[in-house]
Amino acid sequence: MDALQNNPPVNMPPLAERNVSSVMRRALAEHPDKMAVRDEERALTYRGLVDAALVMAGGFGKLGVGRQQSVLLMLDNHLDFVVAWIALSLSARVEVPVNTAYRAAILAHVVNNCGAEVMVIEDVYCARLAEIAGQLANLKKVVVRGDATALKMPDHIEVLSFSALEGVREEIAHVDPWDLVGIMYTSGTTGLSKGVRVTHAHAYGYCSPAVYTVATEDDVNLVLLPLFHVGGQWAGVYNALIAGGSAVVLPRFSATQFWDQARAYGCTNTLLLGAMASFLYRQPRLPNDAEQPLKCILMVPVMPELEDFKARFGVERVGTGFGSTEASTILRAPPGAAIPDQAGWLREDVQIRVVDANDMDVAPGSTGEMLVRSTEPWTIMDGYHAMPDATVAAWRNLWFHTGDVVRQDLTTGQYVFVDRSKDALRRRGENVSSFEVEREILEHPDVLECAIVAVPSDASEDDIKACVVLKEGATLEGAALLDFLLPRLPDFMVPRYVEFLAQLPKTPTEKIRKAELRAAGVTAATWDREDVGYRVRR
Repeated sequence: MDALQNNPPVNMPPLAERNVSSVMRRALAEHPDKMAVRDEERALTYRGLVDAALVMAGGFGKLGVGRQQSVLLMLDNHLDFVVAWIALSLSARVEVPVNTAYRAAILAHVVNNCGAEVMVIEDVYCARLAEIAGQLANLKKVVVRGDATALKMPDHIEVLSFSALEGVREEIAHVDPWDLVGIMYTSGTTGLSKGVRVTHAHAYGYCSPAVYTVATEDDVNLVLLPLFHVGGQWAGVYNALIAGGSAVVLPRFSATQFWDQARAYGCTNTLLLGAMASFLYRQPRLPNDAEQPLKCILMVPVMPELEDFKARFGVERVGTGFGSTEASTILRAPPGAAIPDQAGWLREDVQIRVVDANDMDVAPGSTGEMLVRSTEPWTIMDGYHAMPDATVAAWRNLWFHTGDVVRQDLTTGQYVFVDRSKDALRRRGENVSSFEVEREILEHPDVLECAIVAVPSDASEDDIKACVVLKEGATLEGAALLDFLLPRLPDFMVPRYVEFLAQLPKTPTEKIRKAELRAAGVTAATWDREDVGYRVRR
């Protein structure tokens, strides 16, 4: 395969133009009345989106949020989320999207760490916020989308209805490449979740059509990933806006409804996680599988059955990419160049090294951790918010340490993802911190110690196994442990497997040998919630 032919150059605009303000100014000049984004209930043109966003920006100003100050958004997939994000971005304020599965200590950490005084929240999540109200040090105002009476907070936190975000229309702000557009929380690996400080230039470079050569002004992006994730917000909506195309934002992914949704809205382009593609592929075959408009897919990672998937569903081109919230998009294979189990070529404006445990380069084609840095300023993370030690550790020897173990296929030139060097897991598109799950399990009065490890999933990525040692004389069942965890953890962090052990394997210095636990995998003694029909809420 000719890598140069299939890995076209990344033709970015000047750094000063890589921001939401420039994108929307250009749209207003070129196609103000074209549909920009819609959900199930309504649609907004580019002019309508900008107008609504600038009125909401005035509302944030009325609430006392200044330039480069942050606002928490804990919202579902709909146009109001898009308007709020664009409002903050166009006014040089900072968005802090919150995973809607967060609860308890994890949610409190995010709210406190970002330092925001204002939060916008869906009414269905108000009970979770009320539960941790006494732990919140900075929060002063909460705007509720829906029933504001659903939230009872201490007197020092004011509760407002969504209409509070109607203000005097502001003007589009000047934004520099180094101005923050968001603080995006990504699950920690050895500690609490970290807030990635994202600049405007960083966000633009993550999802620009110049990187993936996917979306055009004629495309309609189908967005099913959550807007609080970079995959939904950036690779879905922002990618379409930069291209001058359109985006359709729907509440969630459904394997049984996916193709009908693409047909109903005339969608031509989408991003699918590997697990999503696998779920679609496993659906019963239908005579009209290929009769649908979605012809281009970005699939991450690329499934082994790629060619059969394309033929069955009439998909003409599939591309892929690899990156992280911190390091932007590092690798990419444009549409038509994706290879199963490979992650793409290095983009020309990013540098990487593949190294051993001491940051020394490994031989070409050998396995090692991927280190990253950009050839331009402000195009990967500005550090972890209020976590200077974590920032310094990540940037050891002046390279960002991704924690991803890769090797280069010397035949194709693409890189292959091998494993994660840290203790993070990835389940159905969500990063999972083993530390955070372990911390909640250890709160159970019968648990002495535990370890969370990844085991292979039949739907790609990982399933979660809890290896648990009980206190002497204690008894506990797998279902009872999950009953304890459900109110404390996001759904995607709840383990599928539980195994009770007499002891955990350890090093001479008493560190748990997780490699041994991973190697053991699912054993005859492992309890599987799916085998017994134990259901986790959705």
